[in-house]
Amino acid sequence: MRDSSPLPTVTPEVLLGSRRSAIGMLRFSAKSAPEPERPVLFREFFERLGGRYDATPVDDPIEIDLTLQGLPGIQLLSARLQGARFRRTRESGDPTEDVGLVVNAGGLHLISQRGREVVLGDGDATLVPLTEPLDTTHRPPGDMLVLRVPWPQLAPRLADTQNCFLRRIPHGAPALSLLTEYVNIAWQERTLADRDLQHVLVPHLYDLVAVAIGATRDAVQTAQDRGLRAARLHAIKQDIATHLDQADLSVSALATRHGCTPRFVQRLFETEGTTFTEYVLAQRLARAHDMLTDPRRDVEKISTVAYDCGFGDVSYFNRVFRRSYGATPSDVRAQARQAVHGQLAALGGHHAVPAVYAPHEFLAGDPGREAVRPEV
Repeated sequence: MRDSSPLPTVTPEVLLGSRRSAIGMLRFSAKSAPEPERPVLFREFFERLGGRYDATPVDDPIEIDLTLQGLPGIQLLSARLQGARFRRTRESGDPTEDVGLVVNAGGLHLISQRGREVVLGDGDATLVPLTEPLDTTHRPPGDMLVLRVPWPQLAPRLADTQNCFLRRIPHGAPALSLLTEYVNIAWQERTLADRDLQHVLVPHLYDLVAVAIGATRDAVQTAQDRGLRAARLHAIKQDIATHLDQADLSVSALATRHGCTPRFVQRLFETEGTTFTEYVLAQRLARAHDMLTDPRRDVEKISTVAYDCGFGDVSYFNRVFRRSYGATPSDVRAQARQAVHGQLAALGGHHAVPAVYAPHEFLAGDPGREAVRPEV
């Protein structure tokens, strides 16, 4: 997180709202500021973005730490806001018709608007209109995720537009769980910052938001064919990455963990022109290649690398690795070692190059010589 002082310069691309021009990322933290100054910094930060947010201290220590990510037609806020009653008011020149899906990631969260209140427990969510004043109080840790979308885009997808606001969506609702997991994975993989992928991601988010709130039959069908499928596939791929070292990783085990059938998992991979088996094999081979070219694992046996990547048969591993990379695992390791040795020799002049090297040796160079880092 960036410091609160000085406040960030705001460009036309970093403004509040879900309009298609409001893209880019902005991060802000008031952690380094004295606590009495944090509400003022919070207000000034949002004023520079074209919004009005005020913070009135309550009993808990004030903590303000947030990231704004603008996509074409949707804006995401990931934040920790606690220790104050936060009030949002609409500025006179704000033309927004946006609504916000507020997902409470941690700490009791009270939201008040138009004489109505909703209390969100951990993992609960609710939809709020951003056209009217909004008051929130969040108990520690105060973690939250907000997806800000244009109401004219969302409303046609909803089955009941009259009773969808300030209604608690319970933690564990399948579509809500998929939505939050999908956003978290996309954030971790930096998909949100990839402008080439944003136009694919945004329709998926619309689909998932609509189903979480309560979608029409047509919108549910569209989501099943698009957004829900993409979210399920993302979650399953993440699961595969976590359990890739397990030789008994199977489509049946994945299906059980994700509450679906093995055939459903297989169909998800078929939509990408591959199979579950082919995908897992490719991921294991890629991980093995990374390990074989990693100086920190240079002394490990080839068999250890194979087992750590989920291969139960070393002969099979050698065979499929050579088929994929056109070289044996030993050849790939030797080539990587030779390449780094050449770089070390260039940096170290006439000094001998050790047979086993460590990353810090590569950066340090000769004694007394300024460290040199490779360009990447």
